[in-house]
Amino acid sequence: MSSSSQVLPPGIGSSEHRQFFDELAKVVGHENISRDASTGALIGPHQQQSYGDPYALVNQDQHLPSGAVRPASVEEVQQVLRLANQFSVPLWTVSRGRNLGYGGSAPAVAGSVVLDLHRMNRIVEVNEADAYAIVEPGVSFFDLYEEIKRRDLALWPSCAAIGWGSVVGNTLDHGFGYTPDGVHTEAQCGMEVVLPTGELLRTGVGAMTDSRLFPLYKPGFGPSVDGLFYQSNLGVVTKLGIHITPAPEAYTACELSVPNERDLPQLVELLANLQRRGVVTNHPSISNVFRQAILSLDDAVKAKLAPHFGPGKAVPESVLDELKSIHGWGFWKAEFGLQGDADVVLALESSLRRAITKIPGAQLEVKQFGGIPGEFLRGEEVETQSVPHSGVPTLEALSLMDYRMSQGSGHTDFAPIVPTSGPELLEWYLAAKEMVSAAKLDFFADFHAYSRYIIPIVLVVYAPEEKERANDLCKKLIDDAFRRGLTTYRTHVEFMDQIRSHFSYNGHVLAKLVDSFKATMDPNGILSPGKSGVGGTK
Repeated sequence: MSSSSQVLPPGIGSSEHRQFFDELAKVVGHENISRDASTGALIGPHQQQSYGDPYALVNQDQHLPSGAVRPASVEEVQQVLRLANQFSVPLWTVSRGRNLGYGGSAPAVAGSVVLDLHRMNRIVEVNEADAYAIVEPGVSFFDLYEEIKRRDLALWPSCAAIGWGSVVGNTLDHGFGYTPDGVHTEAQCGMEVVLPTGELLRTGVGAMTDSRLFPLYKPGFGPSVDGLFYQSNLGVVTKLGIHITPAPEAYTACELSVPNERDLPQLVELLANLQRRGVVTNHPSISNVFRQAILSLDDAVKAKLAPHFGPGKAVPESVLDELKSIHGWGFWKAEFGLQGDADVVLALESSLRRAITKIPGAQLEVKQFGGIPGEFLRGEEVETQSVPHSGVPTLEALSLMDYRMSQGSGHTDFAPIVPTSGPELLEWYLAAKEMVSAAKLDFFADFHAYSRYIIPIVLVVYAPEEKERANDLCKKLIDDAFRRGLTTYRTHVEFMDQIRSHFSYNGHVLAKLVDSFKATMDPNGILSPGKSGVGGTK
């Protein structure tokens, strides 16, 4: 990423900008500031160390930061925030700056200074007995996993599809992993937060002095404020407690396929019911035929797909139908796990086999791991599926971006939330598929089914010369979802205002309430203006 000219914060001249960075250098050291966006970030997917969006959907300057600061402690964060208030310079907080598909480290307001927390990388505690960890924002899923592995703890930490992301950052953006504790906002317990004024807050029981309950009991006493800091610009989270799944005795990896495209609602309803009943113990990941083909290691499959890769091309349905027939694939394949004590897992599998008979043509393949009573199963002993159900992080998903056969290809995610019962899912899917086809892109299904909702992510992979079409497609998908009474669980920085405008009940009363919090807690509007559409006028 490069820019021909320096982008400055709104209302800030070059001399003020320079003076602000001079003062920052006194706090964190000259080596931990970047006076423009070109250097200083963690190495990205294109081996770049620049700040911004590696997969930019629009002109880079629209979301280009003017520089970055990298504090290493709570005290340094507090001083940075006080300087930002003094100079009226907006900051854009990132934990590690990954957030691929949603804008990376690109700010909503161009010229903001990235508050990059990746140097705050301490694992404060991992407690095996109570199955939790307390981490700083620079701790990646790899870091936490490696610490647990090093100590041979009987824990399976949840991790996102790409393991280099931040545990804290992913949690705060409503991200998820794939173990039974994979809904990270539900697993989160206790936060330490620097408020925009520089004050230090601990939520829940953390508001007591030195209470062991901080990472154990989330509500605390009185109003609970943890939720104010999800997808938020009301504070900088510097520590976070996260609950972790105990390692099981046994694990059965399951692949459940159904033959027909219109089997999707029945499959999802079944999986939701099995989760509500406690039979399926982690949330299933669902692939369509295209995704199964892309992930195939078969050279014949790759050869069949190759002529249809490249900008302006999409794999024809006829080719996918042929591959489906040759290889005996279902149109949809759900991957998930059963885990627990050895005898419990056998009973769960029996329940699962009875349940799937409700879908004609459904096929179940299983692989069993562990099963020795009294011995825990390590995550790395489980054969890897396409997503890390046993908590072992990977970077393999990054390679999927290359199939458009163009250097610098990227992706964004359209990530709606849809009920698991009723007509909405199939109706939405058929409309979305048509829109993706009209954009001359492939429908890459990265669907995630939960007990009462599904997040059917459409992975929009595009070459650089296709980004305008990808951008237009995302806007159409968002508007279509809104017309259906749906929204997204998370979105690219480019679409935050659009999504927020949909929450209009009773004269946008929710937005007005959050705006009042912002005005009170951040009167100078210096912290991540525009995050989730809040305070973007700075």
